[in-house]
Amino acid sequence: MWVLVVLSCNTVEVPGDAEACAGLQCTAGTCFSNAGQPMCRCGPWEAAAELTCSVATFRQPDDHGGSPDSATVLTLPMSPREARISEGTRVEMWDRDLFAVTVPERGLYAFSCTRLTLAECRVRLLDAEGRSRHVLAASEGARESWFATLTEGTWYFEVSGGASAGRYNYQLVSLGTDDHGDTFEEATVLEEGSRGPFSVRLSHIFDQDMFVFRSQVGHGYRFICEAPPGPGLWMELGFDDFAFVDQASGATGAPLALSLGATSVHTWRVSIVADSGPFPVEARCRFEDLGRDEHGDTLETATPVTAGVPVGLTLQSRDDVDVFSFAGEAGHVYSVRTDGAGPWSAQVVDGTGANVASSTTDRLRARVGTAGTHYLRIQGGPDWEHTFSLTLVDAGVDDHGDSPQTATVITPGTTVTGRFETPADTDAIAFLAEPGGIYLATYAPSERLSFNPRGVAGSLTLGEGRHLFGGWEAGPVTMMFQPRNDAEGFSLHLEQVAVDDHADHSAEAQQVRLPVDISGVVQTAIDTDVFSVRLEEGRRYRLGLDTGPLAVTLVAPGGGLSRPVSGVLVPVFTGPHLMMLTGASGLAQVPWRVTLQAE
Repeated sequence: MWVLVVLSCNTVEVPGDAEACAGLQCTAGTCFSNAGQPMCRCGPWEAAAELTCSVATFRQPDDHGGSPDSATVLTLPMSPREARISEGTRVEMWDRDLFAVTVPERGLYAFSCTRLTLAECRVRLLDAEGRSRHVLAASEGARESWFATLTEGTWYFEVSGGASAGRYNYQLVSLGTDDHGDTFEEATVLEEGSRGPFSVRLSHIFDQDMFVFRSQVGHGYRFICEAPPGPGLWMELGFDDFAFVDQASGATGAPLALSLGATSVHTWRVSIVADSGPFPVEARCRFEDLGRDEHGDTLETATPVTAGVPVGLTLQSRDDVDVFSFAGEAGHVYSVRTDGAGPWSAQVVDGTGANVASSTTDRLRARVGTAGTHYLRIQGGPDWEHTFSLTLVDAGVDDHGDSPQTATVITPGTTVTGRFETPADTDAIAFLAEPGGIYLATYAPSERLSFNPRGVAGSLTLGEGRHLFGGWEAGPVTMMFQPRNDAEGFSLHLEQVAVDDHADHSAEAQQVRLPVDISGVVQTAIDTDVFSVRLEEGRRYRLGLDTGPLAVTLVAPGGGLSRPVSGVLVPVFTGPHLMMLTGASGLAQVPWRVTLQAE
């Protein structure tokens, strides 16, 4: 067998990296020549980022690289810019856009991706070694934002579209330096004693500012913050293991407060977040060490006080109760006066602890039934108003009786005032009505009073604190006053405005005979003038009415009613007929004259 061996002196040159990779891009990593074929190799950064490195073949040119050496460098501040996630020409060919930023110092940042034609925005935060870092995201329509606290160094934001391709806008915004740490380890330490006010700036919805302090046994503590109306502020007080003991939230602009009555030496945390914007949310806060409780919480440890002498107090916590003792006199009414905003819960109990009165400091009225030691308990109130001055007020005995039997008796032409010693106090004022007497009672403040008349008189309300009485017979008329809407007292003026000249009711009606020529005056809106005359069925009578604006009613036997007018009157019944005249307005006095004769 023969073997033909052909020897050649020509060599084949394999293309190098530059030649093989000319005009090509890698989805990530570095392009190199593998026996003349372009391939992409992942470095340590890409490996840490768990990327696939392959030659990029997209239907549109790739506008942003996917590795640190090809990343788009961002310089702040910047406006939103448009970018594109390109569509791959092969299955599993995914475009990723990488953006790099160099941070000079620790701060808060927000990276946003607004979908234009891209169906989905996926964003990762990667550090200088390629490791993925946790970020918090929030959505608002087509815009999604990722929030992160970045330390000094270079950081990367990677945008991808999942299985989608399309256009989007991106932007990186610096939210400034975080003024307080977000974790227990990074929390701002509140030193012993009070501190404040100081500022708290919540840069975004995930920003949490945290504080820690060390409690002392028996001390009370308050952490108080105030923000403008609108943003929803949420505060929490808890152990270092994140079990909370107090919470406060609101968006009205009113101060929010956390309260603690410490029973041990312990490290506590306070955290503050804003669950709604607009961001940033600026708040002013203060931390107060209120010291030890200066007044006892029980009847046995109560602080003695004297009526009229102010005493200072501090409610160390929301649950703190300060108790004061005083010598109560039988029949006296006691209240309290404070110089703070309040109100605070207030209760008076007797020596056995039985309730005498319970209300708030601005409304408390306690009537002592039996002389002896009584106790005033104060607690609660606005959490941010905890230090104030309190004075026990002895209002003396009740100025007016509570019933018709114990009423204060006055005469017409008299002005009298009253004070409501308790919110349930009733003051009774009485006068002796004369037969036919018409009286006007004027009282104030009418819109804050409950007015209830009783007695031997008709009554009519004229409105705006005016009331008419018409005496049917001699006897007492009692006016019962009670407070409404926190009224503290009242004034009353009584005057007699007229004496009725004719009876008001059929039982007392004057009986007249034909021919009739009778006159009188309807005196005020409460007055009705009535007289009786006998008429025969079918007979013609000549009636004359000079009654002005008054209404005239004729009541036939059996109760039939008619409205007669001047002229001929022909009754349909035989017997006594009643004629009634009414209709004066307010305090007006309207004269009248009636004539009647048979034809």
